[in-house]
Amino acid sequence: MNLCILGNGLTSLSLAKCLVNLGISVVIFPTKKNLDQDRSRTIGISKKNLDFFNKKILNINKFLWNINRIQIYSDNLKNEKILDFQNKKHSLFAIFKNYQIHQHLLSILKKNKFCIFKKNNDLKN
Repeated sequence: MNLCILGNGLTSLSLAKCLVNLGISVVIFPTKKNLDQDRSRTIGISKKNLDFFNKKILNINKFLWNINRIQIYSDNLKNEKILDFQNKKHSLFAIFKNYQIHQHLLSILKKNKFCIFKKNNDLKN
């Protein structure tokens, strides 16, 4: 089976990695714009989604900042704490830099025999 993916964002590359892990051939048509311009952009990911990503796509634990406590305050209630989640044994949430995961996925997929990157002008064919 062969699949085509339009775009080369983090979601597209994650899908491609998941598919090639299953032995499905993927052709990626990258977008023209440079997606790596903002190296400071971060993404938060819940524990369950992180577990799925690590199991089905790629282990990204070395890129994470783990969060064990989440507190939410309200300005309208004189800075009263309205939520306080804490787990000293396990992280509740994690944050990573989009750029790092994107570059890591890109380098792995470029070496994978089940993944081919095409130019946009090839899309007509």
